[in-house]
Amino acid sequence: MKKLLLCFLVSASLFACTNQETKIDIATEEAAVLARSKALAAAEASKNTDSSLAFYAEDAINQTPGNPQIQDLATMRKAYDGTWASIKSFQGTTSKITVSQSGDLAWEYGNNRVVIGTPNGDLLDIGKYLVVWKKIKGEWYVAAATYSSDAPAPSPLPAAAEPK
Repeated sequence: MKKLLLCFLVSASLFACTNQETKIDIATEEAAVLARSKALAAAEASKNTDSSLAFYAEDAINQTPGNPQIQDLATMRKAYDGTWASIKSFQGTTSKITVSQSGDLAWEYGNNRVVIGTPNGDLLDIGKYLVVWKKIKGEWYVAAATYSSDAPAPSPLPAAAEPK
């Protein structure tokens, strides 16, 4: 009887130890997503396609205004390469990052400011964005990204406001 009780207690202890949920440190994960977001923004600001794409999951989705949905990195590469020439400056500001309780998904939203060079003068586009991040092998990658303008169309940039 003692052996049976001992076996039961040992089994119950082992089960309890292996069945405990892993505690996710949400604040640490939010900081990690923010660091990745800032690094992605720096890669985009430097107009480096390879560096920018390194932050995207292989199956990432990108939705941009006036374009079809992008569902593969090869098409995303073409979109990045086709955009850099017209972008004079880009700035994104994170408003909030939320990490799921499971610690494997996060979403970020914020505001962006883009100056677009055109033959008829520079255009200012102010808008917002939403990025969904997923954790893959311990690192955060963009799973989906979308943005939209707050204006119906980009507006001419006043000469005094042009970045130097």
